[in-house]
Amino acid sequence: MLEASPNMTWFKGWKITRKDGSSSGTTLLEALDAIQPPSRPTDKPLRLPLQ
Repeated sequence: MLEASPNMTWFKGWKITRKDGSSSGTTLLEALDAIQPPSRPTDKPLRLPLQ
């Protein structure tokens, strides 16, 4: 999860291409760091679904 393992030689890593560039890595931590959260409207009221 935090560093590449020598036991997983079949895994060559991951790569994602976006409009603003690309990212690549080999660990779960790098994948989580590469996530770009969606933009949220800050000028509208907060809406929460209740059940």
